[in-house]
Amino acid sequence: MSTTHTYFSRFGGLWTDRDDAAQELDRRLDGGRITEHQAELLQEWMADGRVVLEGAVPVAAIERFEADITRAFAQGDERLLVERDGEKRPLAPGTPTSLARVVDAYAYYESARELLFAPAIVDFLSLVFDAPPLLFQSLSFDKGSQQGMHQDTAYVVTSSPLELAAAWIALEDVTPGSGELMYYRGSHRLPEYAFAGERKHWDAERDGEAPHAAWAAALESNAQAMGLEREVFLPAKGDALIWAADLAHGGSPVEDADRTRKSLVGHYCPEGVQPHYFTWNPTHAGIASDRGARYASSYYDVTQQRAPGAGSQSAAGSPPAAAGPSAAARRRRSGGLVGKLRGRLGRG
Repeated sequence: MSTTHTYFSRFGGLWTDRDDAAQELDRRLDGGRITEHQAELLQEWMADGRVVLEGAVPVAAIERFEADITRAFAQGDERLLVERDGEKRPLAPGTPTSLARVVDAYAYYESARELLFAPAIVDFLSLVFDAPPLLFQSLSFDKGSQQGMHQDTAYVVTSSPLELAAAWIALEDVTPGSGELMYYRGSHRLPEYAFAGERKHWDAERDGEAPHAAWAAALESNAQAMGLEREVFLPAKGDALIWAADLAHGGSPVEDADRTRKSLVGHYCPEGVQPHYFTWNPTHAGIASDRGARYASSYYDVTQQRAPGAGSQSAAGSPPAAAGPSAAARRRRSGGLVGKLRGRLGRG
């Protein structure tokens, strides 16, 4: 017998967004499907729209990724795109790390997958998704983004807009003044804004700037009306913050330009939900598997990867230039509507 569930949003969501989520959590706990600790994390997730996983990623794994990325910036890695000054280019030797973000490093670097698919992250996402998580985009940061408060659903488009979560991994101890990640706890339950009255995502060409400004203003005014206070995330190296699709978050102002705030962020949906680029870029709708999770990329063909372990760049040799996206593909991905949308994605 099928059951029709009611969600907080008319756009649906995860089981934790249903009107019977608390009762469902109790059923899963009583039935032995989840542990007491998992139940506590899920209760925090449902109430706050985010959960902190302390020590989610081993420090040794972070150091392997940092070694790969440091070498890539020094020696170059033509396979990868780096976003800088609003444009994406192949990662050339000597590219400055400041305000440069490597896109979807997990496609080639096993060390990135080791972080983004850390057991604590995959296990929690599997709990809220009721399915293996599909990682479909990521960015690495050296400095704080200073991006204003936003909800991912406005920019990150999937076939089911609220079946989405992000993981923000601290690659170092974050200190005040470095442009810390900030968020409104509980803002995943702000009054919902729909662009043109029918969409969660903002379309620059179709909607224009005025609705975007109205949406951003509504986030702030509604958060104040609900009595929500801004919080900053000051994690230790290896901590991870997982947030829900509609949690309002951004990057605090950088008060000390010499301070870094190294982090790696990934966006995930349940296996079975489709990132929008599966539609507009079907040649990159291929999915690969690793560590109990799935991954895809709008920039690289992940199905063409070598055996596990071969993805991390070695110090001994340069990766083949042909492995990167074609020049035509780079032009398609940096221009037009997609480029405009992605240009706004600082993601904390």
